[in-house]
Amino acid sequence: MIRKTFLLAIAAMMGTLSVSAQHEEGDITIQPRVGVTMSSLTNTDGAKTKLNVTYGVEFERFFTDELSIAAGVLFTDQGAKLDDDITMNIYYGQLPVTINYYVLQGLALKAGIQPGFRVKARVNEDGTKIDFDKFLATLYPGEDVKMSTFDLAFPVGLSYEYRGVTLDARYNFSVLKLIKGIDESVRNQVIAVTLGYKF
Repeated sequence: MIRKTFLLAIAAMMGTLSVSAQHEEGDITIQPRVGVTMSSLTNTDGAKTKLNVTYGVEFERFFTDELSIAAGVLFTDQGAKLDDDITMNIYYGQLPVTINYYVLQGLALKAGIQPGFRVKARVNEDGTKIDFDKFLATLYPGEDVKMSTFDLAFPVGLSYEYRGVTLDARYNFSVLKLIKGIDESVRNQVIAVTLGYKF
């Protein structure tokens, strides 16, 4: 479902192609960004996609008019709906770094690496908020089961810029286990769609 949504976002962006700003070698831009993430968890029975918020800022340096590198800071609320009454919220500070190749004026393909640092995690059950580490201790009493405080993902996607306004869509491939001490490889699964403006 998440991958299908990502493909639909790409198709929508491709349909907006028009004349846009052209950057040159040596240009440096600063781009505040805000948007949504559609997140879920792999190998988790009953996990459903959850709509979340993401925001931050990105800096981009152009080496040619076609090639650039971008680095930023993003804050996200990820996780999943585990059933109708339980929602898992994981808050991260993330440091995405991407290489961007402009295949057409304003249209860039991008890929990179994104370390993430967990700020907090909690479960919301019928309006009651529970720290996720305590939740795990209840599920696995006496066992060394913990949530990782670090995540590593490889974002791939594209962006389209028109007069400084940039629509960006990425799929983040997380490669680290979210929960240590269990056999299942539970990982974050996230699509991020943001709107920004380049200064």
